[in-house]
Amino acid sequence: MGATSSVDFKIVDQNGLGYVGLPLSTLEVTLAKLIPGVNGDDNAWQSYINVTAPLTAGLGTGTQATVEATTDTGGALADHKDGTYTYTFGTNISAVTQPIAVPFDQTLTHRVGISVRSSTLPQANNGIYTWQPSTGNTTGILTQDMVDSTSCNSCHDHLSAHGGPRQDPRLCVTCHNPGSVEPNSGNTLDFKVMFHKIHDGKNLPSVVAGTPYVIYGYGGSKNDFSGVVFPQSVENCAKCHNPADTNTPDAGRYATAPTMQACGACHDNVNFAQGVAGGHPGGVVTDNTQCSICHSANGVAGSVDQSHAIVGKVDAANFQYNIISVTKSQPGQTPSVQFSVTNPNNNNSFYNLATDPAWTASGGNSRLEIDMAWSTTDYQNIGSATYPGQPVSFNALTATSNGDGTYTATSPTAIPAGTTGSGAVAIEGHPADTTVTPVVKIPVTSAVQYFAITDAQPVARRTIVATTNCENCHGQNDGLSLHGANRTDNVQLCVMCHNPDATDLSQRPTDPDGTVNGVNTAAVDGLEQRQIDFKYEIHAIHSAAFRTGDFVIYQNGGTPNNFSTVLYPGILNDCSQCHTGTTYEPPLAATDLGTTTNTNATVVPNACPASPGATNYAPCAAVENTVLYGRISPTASVCSACHSDPTSMAHMGQNGGSVTPYPGVAEATIGSSTVTTETCAVCHGAGAVEDVAVVHSVQ
Repeated sequence: MGATSSVDFKIVDQNGLGYVGLPLSTLEVTLAKLIPGVNGDDNAWQSYINVTAPLTAGLGTGTQATVEATTDTGGALADHKDGTYTYTFGTNISAVTQPIAVPFDQTLTHRVGISVRSSTLPQANNGIYTWQPSTGNTTGILTQDMVDSTSCNSCHDHLSAHGGPRQDPRLCVTCHNPGSVEPNSGNTLDFKVMFHKIHDGKNLPSVVAGTPYVIYGYGGSKNDFSGVVFPQSVENCAKCHNPADTNTPDAGRYATAPTMQACGACHDNVNFAQGVAGGHPGGVVTDNTQCSICHSANGVAGSVDQSHAIVGKVDAANFQYNIISVTKSQPGQTPSVQFSVTNPNNNNSFYNLATDPAWTASGGNSRLEIDMAWSTTDYQNIGSATYPGQPVSFNALTATSNGDGTYTATSPTAIPAGTTGSGAVAIEGHPADTTVTPVVKIPVTSAVQYFAITDAQPVARRTIVATTNCENCHGQNDGLSLHGANRTDNVQLCVMCHNPDATDLSQRPTDPDGTVNGVNTAAVDGLEQRQIDFKYEIHAIHSAAFRTGDFVIYQNGGTPNNFSTVLYPGILNDCSQCHTGTTYEPPLAATDLGTTTNTNATVVPNACPASPGATNYAPCAAVENTVLYGRISPTASVCSACHSDPTSMAHMGQNGGSVTPYPGVAEATIGSSTVTTETCAVCHGAGAVEDVAVVHSVQ
C-alpha cells in the first residue's frame, strides 16, 4: 500500500456468474486502520479518507466545521471482463495529512470496504476484507468485531443505510470513527456512541429533558431519532453484542472494556468530569483508565452485565406454567382445569400458591389467571358473558390444592349450549420478586392448551404468526410481555382476546350523546370503538409510518394508546418476518371471520344491570347479539390495516370486500353474496398476476 494502493475484488450474480460492466460512478470504497486501545480506551477504527464537513446555514445548533470520514474519490477502476476488477485509490494512503494526519502503519489491522450505489443495478452486498499489510495475515490479528449483521437483521430484516448500499456493520465502522463529527448538530458519528443513542432515542435522558437527538445527513436532511423505541429492554446488550456468534469474537468487550464514550451514549446525563455532582457515583473521571476496575465482577459497581441485568427476565427462567388437563368441557358443562406452576431450574419442583412469597405479594403484584375461549376455528367466545368477544377469565390463585403440587380451578361459566368444535385454555399472569424495590412483576411465558368440546380430539387454532418471530425483535420474557407483565411470549394467547368479535368498547369513556352513531366525543379519536382483532390490530400498529390516520386503542383502565408514532425497524412489506410459511397469501382460511368494527352499542354506564357482562353498554340486547355486529370482511381487514388510504379501500370494496368500518355488515352477509364475496386471491393469490409474495418482495 502507498501512493498507488489498490484492491482486487469480484462481483457475481445470483447464479455465481461474473458481473461485467460495473460503472466506476457506482462504486464506494473505504479504508481504515484499527488503532489498539491504550489507557483503558477501546480499540478504534480510523479512516484514512476524511473530509472537512462545513456548517450549513440555518441547520442545527453546531458551531464549527468538523472532520468526517468518507469514501475514496478520484480513483480508477479496471474491468477485467470476467467479473473481477481492480480499484486503485485516489488517496495516497502513505501520506494522509489533511484534513487530519493519519499515519500509515502496516503492522496494524486494516479493513477495506466496498459498496455499490445504483438505482438501476441489482443491490449487492458489502465487500469486506480485513488484514495486516505487513504480513498479509487475515487471522491471528487484532480485531474489533462486536456486532454482526445477523443481529441487526433479526430486527431490521435487511439492514440498508444511506439510501440502501451500506448493509454491514463491519463496513459502517470504517467511517463511523471516534473522530468523525456531524457539524450541524455537533454530535459524534462514532459507531459506539451514535448507535447506542439511536436505539435508546426516546428514553435518552437528554431527550426526556427536552433536547432532541438529531443527525443531519445528505443534503441537509434532518434525522430525528428522538422517537425511536427499542422493542425490548435496552439493557439487553447481548441482543446486538452476541457472544455466541462466531462472527463477533469481540462481542464481549462491551462488558470487559467499558468506556465513558460507550456508557455515556445512553447515560448522557452523566458528566464524568464532575464526578458525583455530575451524576457519576464513582467520582471524577477524565479518561478510561479506571473504568474496568470499578465496573467488573469484583468491582464496587459490579460488572456491566450485573448492572444491566433485567430482573424480571432473569427471574422468569424459574417459573413454568403447566396445564395438565381440562375436564367437563362439553356444551352445558362447567369446565375444570388442573394445572401446576413449577421451577425448571429446581428439578421442576412445585410452587405452593398459598405460601410462596412470589404468589402472595399484595397490591396486585402477584396474579395468576386462567382464560378459556372458544371455538378454535376463529374465537368469538359467544356466551362468555364478557362483551365484546372476551374469554372467560378466573383467578387461579384461589384454586383448590390437590395435595400433590397441582391445583384444580373451575370455570364460573358453563360452555354454552350449541357450542361446537374445540376450545382453548390459557394460564397467564405474573409472580412477584419481592426481594427488590420496587417489587418486580415477573413476566412468565404464558401457556395455552386445547380441549375438545364436540370434536373427537382437540383441534388447535391455526398458526399464522410464530412467537419466535416476534421474539426476534421483542426478546424473550421482555418486550412481548403485555398488559402489565401478564401476557407473555405466546401469540396463541393473544388471539384468544384479540379475536374477530373484540373491540375496545369496554375501555372507552362514557359516550356523551349515549347514541349509537359511531361518534364518542369524549374519546381522543372521537370513535365509539376500535377493532382489536389480531389480524387488523397488529398490522395497523406495525405499519404506523405507512398507513394513513391515527390508530388509537383504549386499554384496561381506560388509557388511550396512540400507536401512530411506532417505527417499524424492518422491511414492512416482508410478510415473512412475522408469518409462518406462506400464511400471508390469500385466500384466508374459510373459517376466518370478519373483523368487528361496530357492536351496535355504545358506552353508557350501568345501562344493563341484569346482564353482568354488558353493564356499561346500551342498548344491552345489541352488544349481546353478536350475529348482527357490523364487520369488515377478513381479507379486507388484513389489507386495510396497512393500506388504509381511500384508493386502496375503494379497490377492496370494488373486488368484493366489505370495507366500511361503520356500520359494517353482518357476518352472515360476508361470503354469501356477490356484494361481499372477496375475490382477492384471483389477482393476489400464489402465482397470480399480483401475487402478494411478489408485490411485497417477500424475502
